[in-house]
Amino acid sequence: MNDPKEELPKTTLILAGGRGKRMGGDKLALAVDAEPLLSKVLRRVRDFSEEILLSVASRQLPYVSTVLSGIISLYGIRVVEDRTALFSYTDAEGKSSGPLAGIVAGLEASSSDWIFVCACDMPRISESVVRTLWKHGDKSASVIVPFIGGFYEPLHAFYRKTCITAATEILESGRRKTTAFYGSVRVSSVGEEFFSHLPGFRRSFENINSKSDLEKMAGLL
Repeated sequence: MNDPKEELPKTTLILAGGRGKRMGGDKLALAVDAEPLLSKVLRRVRDFSEEILLSVASRQLPYVSTVLSGIISLYGIRVVEDRTALFSYTDAEGKSSGPLAGIVAGLEASSSDWIFVCACDMPRISESVVRTLWKHGDKSASVIVPFIGGFYEPLHAFYRKTCITAATEILESGRRKTTAFYGSVRVSSVGEEFFSHLPGFRRSFENINSKSDLEKMAGLL
């Protein structure tokens, strides 16, 4: 039985607002083995999440309310519109603020002080890895993030509501890199030595960035 003091925050935020440029379309619409990729992620997080938020861009709302309505209802998901409309820059593909806009929206909407954040294209998330991250993180910090191979894994991390002001200021300045506000808050990084006892722990951080990645996942999930 898990130590009650180490129980995970009850809220998970799944980020799904990305345009999926290298995929040729929104990642929210991707499927593996004829099943929505989102469903595979949801099955991974539902066992440790009492509240699941899905952050999407405004352009995706019609798709979510129609095509994904069954999934939304089945898992009791609360859909949150990200902050792209408020904080965005314009590139060749249109307006975008990146994952940080979704994290801010999720923190504002969450009923929990802490939330676990992941992306909708991370179908191999491991509950053991998530629990290990939380266990070894400093709960007095504002961010608890894995530090693997010399890099942060900011889309497989815990964020606290104390992040909102610093993250919003970064978005208002026109910057969108998820880790850009880390220097303004207390960050607790958890190194890979804390995960190394978990077989295949690196799979928990894998995401799908190309069609070849999608093809490799077929039959593995």
